[in-house]
Amino acid sequence: MPEDDDTRPLTRRERLRRQTVDEIVEAALGLVDDGGAHGLSLASVGKAVGMTPPALYHYFASREALLDALVLAGYADLGTAVETAVRQAQDRSPADRLAAITGAWRRWALDHPRRYSMLFTGSRREAVDPLESVGAIGQSMLALVTTIQEVAADTDAGDAAEAGSTAEGSVLDQDLARWGRTLGTPAEAAPAALRLALSTWYRVHGLVSLEIVGAFGTMGLDGERLLAAELEGLVREAARA
Repeated sequence: MPEDDDTRPLTRRERLRRQTVDEIVEAALGLVDDGGAHGLSLASVGKAVGMTPPALYHYFASREALLDALVLAGYADLGTAVETAVRQAQDRSPADRLAAITGAWRRWALDHPRRYSMLFTGSRREAVDPLESVGAIGQSMLALVTTIQEVAADTDAGDAAEAGSTAEGSVLDQDLARWGRTLGTPAEAAPAALRLALSTWYRVHGLVSLEIVGAFGTMGLDGERLLAAELEGLVREAARA
């Protein structure tokens, strides 16, 4: 029986190609850090790695294809940062683990502001789906759902959830359940936990995005304190979910 393509050893040519691709991506990410993704060109990347633009076409068919690769690399790096925080906080309370997850997300974004902006503006919608196609972020979202479920486990909110059910909510719950399955959440994952996990993600993303552009600084507000206050509210919501 032929060896599976995903597990067979790479040939020397394949190893060299992968190494070259990694070098191109790393150099391009450095250029993004310096000046943002909007000014990135194959010529500038080629200059950084000592290759001509035509030579780069052997590895990336277009600037858009390179940007797709950069977005995937950025999400993987962000996901690794979050996963590391989850492991380090595994013996702490669910509320503390939630703080670790969101705190790691914020720190990575502040450490790589231009990469973070690129993740949400530098990819084609049909090419990269950050919540379904990128495994590292999927695992981070799974950790987020699991943690919120554990926060909610201290209370019995079945009656409240049933009272709040509507026809619109039912359709949304089905959508969330499909999304949850792509993450690998248990079949019994509560729709309220999935809904709150997604809500947590876009609330933290919004807060971090505003902090990156300096919005809070001009208001005399501290982003870390705002996130801590947001988490207090999220924990209360999870306890009622």
